[in-house]
Amino acid sequence: MGGFEPFFTTKSPAEGTGLGLAQVHGIVMQHEGHIDIHSQVGRGTTFVIYLPALQIYQPELPAMNLPDLVGGRGETILVVEDSEPTRQALVASLEELNYGTLEAVNGREALDILEQRGDEIGLVLSDVVMPGMGGIALLRSMKAQGYRIGVVLLTGHPLERELEDLQFQEPDSPLIGWLLKPAGLEQLADIVAQGIEAFR
Repeated sequence: MGGFEPFFTTKSPAEGTGLGLAQVHGIVMQHEGHIDIHSQVGRGTTFVIYLPALQIYQPELPAMNLPDLVGGRGETILVVEDSEPTRQALVASLEELNYGTLEAVNGREALDILEQRGDEIGLVLSDVVMPGMGGIALLRSMKAQGYRIGVVLLTGHPLERELEDLQFQEPDSPLIGWLLKPAGLEQLADIVAQGIEAFR
């Protein structure tokens, strides 16, 4: 073993025990490795440690139990939202659920689209607070104009009491319900399917 022999040292008893290299050798051997030594007088010593390659196993991810989402049958949803990122996220989610989409940035634009393409639209999904015309004003305008299309309101703030009051005060309103933003895909799927079925 040479320099790996326990208690072998060229140092004085006060400077070393001779156990350092022996411990290194033992650890390397425990890992089924090997040490090469290259030594030159006056230039020093090089130790090269070889260890077996570790085979990496890709862990199998547990199967995720995805909920059975209620999908559409190609019905068109009018998405009314002034925030473009939020609107695009809603559109992407609805298209994933097999719905077609139309987009408006506020209630006034939504009414224009309804006037032109109302027969194609199965549901209106609208934010509550928007510049120009918000979701509640849009809801009331749709009711006044006789549209038989369900409306789902989206809000970034808890307005449950106010929206319950609205539904109670206007029983003939096309309001189906409401969702807090950001809406989960499962919640969105359920309420959209409910809204389309209510006015089918």
